[in-house]
Amino acid sequence: MNEPRSPDGPPPLLEMRGMTKDFSGGRVLFGVDFDLREGEVHALVGQNGAGKSTLMKILAGVYPDYGGHVRLGGEPVDLHDPRDALSHGVAVIYQEFALVPEMTVAQNIALGHEPGERGLVAHRQIRDDAAAELERLAIDLPVDTPVKQLGVAGQQLTEIVKAISRRARILVMDEPTARLSGAERDRLFDTVRDLAASGVGVVYISHFLEEIFEIADRVTVLRDGNVVAVEPTSALELASLAQLVVGREVREAQHRRDSTATDEPGVSLRALAVPGRAGPIDLDVHEGEIVGLAGLVGSGRTSLARAMVGMERTARGEVAVGDWSGLATHPGDAAERGILLLAEDRKRQGLVLQRTVGENMALTALRSSLSHRGFVRLRERARVVGELIDRLRLVPPRPGVAASSLSGGNQQKVVFARAIAAGARVLILDQPTAGVDIGAKEELYAQIDRLASDGVSIIFISDDLDELLRMSDRIVVMRRGQAADPVPATSIDRAQLLEAISDTSAVAA
Repeated sequence: MNEPRSPDGPPPLLEMRGMTKDFSGGRVLFGVDFDLREGEVHALVGQNGAGKSTLMKILAGVYPDYGGHVRLGGEPVDLHDPRDALSHGVAVIYQEFALVPEMTVAQNIALGHEPGERGLVAHRQIRDDAAAELERLAIDLPVDTPVKQLGVAGQQLTEIVKAISRRARILVMDEPTARLSGAERDRLFDTVRDLAASGVGVVYISHFLEEIFEIADRVTVLRDGNVVAVEPTSALELASLAQLVVGREVREAQHRRDSTATDEPGVSLRALAVPGRAGPIDLDVHEGEIVGLAGLVGSGRTSLARAMVGMERTARGEVAVGDWSGLATHPGDAAERGILLLAEDRKRQGLVLQRTVGENMALTALRSSLSHRGFVRLRERARVVGELIDRLRLVPPRPGVAASSLSGGNQQKVVFARAIAAGARVLILDQPTAGVDIGAKEELYAQIDRLASDGVSIIFISDDLDELLRMSDRIVVMRRGQAADPVPATSIDRAQLLEAISDTSAVAA
């Protein structure tokens, strides 16, 4: 890590003092102070809804109606829109990248600042400038490749280069490692350290508390819109930081000891395959059982899940639930059989962001318990939604707010609520806690356990090996589309599981 500049030296790159922000009459920031020094990586952590994103959106000029004072380089500024922020050297890289997929790396780096004269774009200069910037930052990216052909890590690096090419002095990174492999994360950390060494100040937002100690110089903890701690990372340990974030002691992950699995199969896969990507696979998941799928990106886990709910047109084989067997033709067909997939990309595949919390919760259940002869039973829907909001401890607890206004953890709770309302018999969870803070994870784990105890058969896909070991009754390792025989979660440890998913030897189907 880089040592931050002395506080007795030049003024901080950024000072935010007494920051407040209200939404619909409710306050979400209560006099927050935050500062960032030149050459520093300052982590901003807290549970979903703590105010991290709101504070950074003020800095980015997204929320101009804030209270408090902002200074950049010691000078007071008013941030009325994103152009104000960019003109003052502030760049924010959000979880959803602001890239044009069909454009090349070079074109995306120059986007909005293309060189040229008389309306003609200097394409050769765009390429040369991008190549020079990549060389200066020691980042290896193919300048002529459309960004849609890059992985998440490559797209993220493109965003970083785009920001730094505009001479950003402050870089805000929101959950930058949420979808990266270990090697990609290490590469990103090297880039962040190089940027800090050059004098750039980095605000680093992450729910992965372990990595805060690897990359950050200082950490500010927000809880319920208030600052509860500002400390050098060297003064904290993982357990103490987790306690500051959540406000209580957090138990270490452990194996599930109270399995609710029965001897009755809840769902059976027979020769289920997606040609070229997964299978053929045979698997029984019992009622009340949680079966974890472990594997690297591209191992076939998600293809298998999509095939179960009719999202893979080339799928072959059979899925059996109760008296029905066959292949669903689309997700609605699967839902009628009691099979639901909570997809990894909840914003595109799990939620209708413009709809309200209540409408999203009831969306799948409208085909059955919440409608009659094509008419929505509004009183029954209101009752069910109210119970789900209480059960999942949604924040804010209002069914009429738009799903788009919720934090990531609370959006995931709404997706879970939909599955509960629909009365799923088989629930497929694909990265269910990705981008979710440590406190919300505990709540989601409790809901998953409760669903299993109610007899739901659960397939659990996660890149977090500790999570798989904690939540699963049995674990299936997948590699190159093939599945090994299930093993009890209590019979394997993290090191063995990591070796199993990384092994390049053949796997018995």
